Amino acid sequence: MGDMNNSEGLLEAKSKGPGLSNPVFVVGVLRSGTSLLYSLLNQHPQMAFMYECDVWNFPGLLSGARFKRNWLERQEFYNQALSRHRLIYGNRLRGLESVRTPEDLYQVFGEGKGATLWGEKSPFYCLRLRRLARRNPGSPFILIWRDPVEVYRSVLLAGKNTRFFRRPGMLSRLIVYQEKMLEQAAALEKEGTRIHHVTYGDLVDKTAEVCEGVCEFLGVPFDSQMLDLRGADLSAVYYDAQHEHLRRGVIERQQISEGVLDAKIGKKLERFRNRWNRLNSACFPGLKPAVGAREPSLLERTRHQIAGKLLCAWDDTKRAMFEFLPFEWLRTYRETARWFFAERNGSFEPKLTWRQQIAAHWVTILAAYLLIAAVAILTALDPHLNYLPFYMIPCATLTLMLNWRWGSCAALIACGIGPALLGKVETSFAQLWVFAWNTSMRFLLLQVMVLLLERIRREVAVSKTENSREPLRKSQVDGF
Repeated sequence: MGDMNNSEGLLEAKSKGPGLSNPVFVVGVLRSGTSLLYSLLNQHPQMAFMYECDVWNFPGLLSGARFKRNWLERQEFYNQALSRHRLIYGNRLRGLESVRTPEDLYQVFGEGKGATLWGEKSPFYCLRLRRLARRNPGSPFILIWRDPVEVYRSVLLAGKNTRFFRRPGMLSRLIVYQEKMLEQAAALEKEGTRIHHVTYGDLVDKTAEVCEGVCEFLGVPFDSQMLDLRGADLSAVYYDAQHEHLRRGVIERQQISEGVLDAKIGKKLERFRNRWNRLNSACFPGLKPAVGAREPSLLERTRHQIAGKLLCAWDDTKRAMFEFLPFEWLRTYRETARWFFAERNGSFEPKLTWRQQIAAHWVTILAAYLLIAAVAILTALDPHLNYLPFYMIPCATLTLMLNWRWGSCAALIACGIGPALLGKVETSFAQLWVFAWNTSMRFLLLQVMVLLLERIRREVAVSKTENSREPLRKSQVDGF
């Protein structure tokens, strides 16, 4: 956060409560340095933290029902938490028969490494600090903080290679994560929970000092092995591009271009940083915002809070589905999603502006919208006939020839024409809720087709690229 990189005295343990006990939780928002901190801590022979099992990243109301089921098997299916930590091989749960709760799982993992301290590192626990503290009285928390502008730049950079970070609404999610982490951390400190604060800047620039402070907080002697990542066991860490520096054993800041972040979003994050520095000034006196520094307005905060909470609720819903839906449904969904979102080598396409796309495909665009107009005229002449399949033609053409954005625009226009014209014929169709329902259903149908055709278009583009690199075979000529 803000000037945290230069703050002093941030490594003091907060020792207001009873003695420490397992499990230990390492928490920070996405791309705040939690993976680096995890890697350093796990180099200590007495520490064994699991990497993003996310066993507690689950709707609290459903947890009771969850643990009465085959939650370990489903946890493995969800994110390979058991196999990543070498607790099972070949999806066989042998050796884990005595595991009934996440705390049992942490203990099995820790004892397997001969450690005395065990727990988990997860960025998603920003929303669940109080729940974790209530479930585990006496458990300590290690919280890592990073400048929100740096965090979002890192998210954008990671999004170039990892679809997870390209999800819509990541900015609102991050704002909610940070707000909840600040709010809950302050509440836990008042309740006497032991919390140790680390900043990303200090972690990179003063690695030895940070590691010594964490060891002092946890009551174990410092081990210099923590400072050397060259022999670190990173088998539990996902094989994504953003973790390559860890696998090289390098402790350094990622080089992120200033141009990655839009200037308008950068200003927004600076306003939120001023707010968060003020809220956290009790823990970090050096973080007080400058006099007169702007903070986000109530409207801006509310908008992101609503959007972020809705997105987090949707994330919780999807997580619950992985726990309660039949396995066959989940496997089918996962394989379909894997095919749909597959990123193939050679599938890169040059990004063109709207003007460039219009210049290159103006004939196709004009023909598609003329067809939509023609079908609209037919609908007006005889509204009782269903012309929906004819609206599919321009949507499909624009998707296959250009991309899904053009197809979606055509679908949005086409989906409202029919209900609008029908409203002039039948009174019931003129009602707002009927119009909204019919328009939504038509758009859903057209959009599903557009997205499927977009995936086919990308598949064809890859095939064209691969075929252009191969010599022409006679069978191809004979078979067109």
